[in-house]
Amino acid sequence: MPDIELRELRLFLMLAEELHFGRTAERLGLTTSRVSQTLRTLERKLGGRRLFRRTSRVVELTEAGRALYAELTPAVTNLDQVLRTATFRARGPGVVRVGLLNAASGVDVLSRAIERFEAAHPGATVQLTTTPFADRLGPLRRREVDLVVTRLPLDQPDIVVGPVLSAADQRVVMVGRTHPLAHRVDVSVEDLADHDVRRPLGLTAEQSAAVCPARTPSGRNIRFVDAPVDDTAELLYLLARGRLVHPTVAPFAGHFKHPDVIAIPLRDLPSSTCALARLRGVRDPDRDALLTIVRELAAGASRNRRNPG
Repeated sequence: MPDIELRELRLFLMLAEELHFGRTAERLGLTTSRVSQTLRTLERKLGGRRLFRRTSRVVELTEAGRALYAELTPAVTNLDQVLRTATFRARGPGVVRVGLLNAASGVDVLSRAIERFEAAHPGATVQLTTTPFADRLGPLRRREVDLVVTRLPLDQPDIVVGPVLSAADQRVVMVGRTHPLAHRVDVSVEDLADHDVRRPLGLTAEQSAAVCPARTPSGRNIRFVDAPVDDTAELLYLLARGRLVHPTVAPFAGHFKHPDVIAIPLRDLPSSTCALARLRGVRDPDRDALLTIVRELAAGASRNRRNPG
């Protein structure tokens, strides 16, 4: 029997899902050449049959590769479950702390992942805590939480991003019903230059630019105003009085409603993505077990969107 390593099998499965050497290398933290080398080693151990057909434009499974993928996937999934269960049994149930600003985005995948995690590991729990508006990453960096739900882009050297909880969230602006923009079907960034726009607090530079750029496409400055708020209720009160324009995303506007506040699509900003993030270099088997479940659910949701039939 060939001496095949589990890492070789995991690489094969990931490459079979991605069908792209570069993306597989990125996900595994390897070089593309290392992925190719590991694949060749696995093929040699399995008798020399090619598992992938690779051209300059496409990567696809061979017949042997498809057969191996079909048989190997449930076997590795079951093995992972056995190993996770053994780890939890030895260590005892753990607690995973997740910080989130609100329950508006990504909660469908996250809630299902929490249910599956706690069912698979009796005694283990997930604690949800609210992160402050003005210090969204602080609890993670102080290790008060193990994961945070965050908006992308997020490019910080000490933080690892992923997996994604929700993608393609529409950008909107929230305004009071008496605000001059309230009658509009949609608005553009150019329109915002004529009004007071709430400066988002606690965001990184890249996140702030994604929420609302500092200048319009024509070069006009956006008139940002500082409006510190401690909670969503206070923000809705200020919006209802017609004092502010609040750029945000549709899930937030749909979750936090006020009879005197409406949401208007912001047509010329790209959609937003919500993801989990963790500290780089921190090992935590409980956290990683939850992340594995989130990835599985997110991958299934992505496949369903691509193949709705």
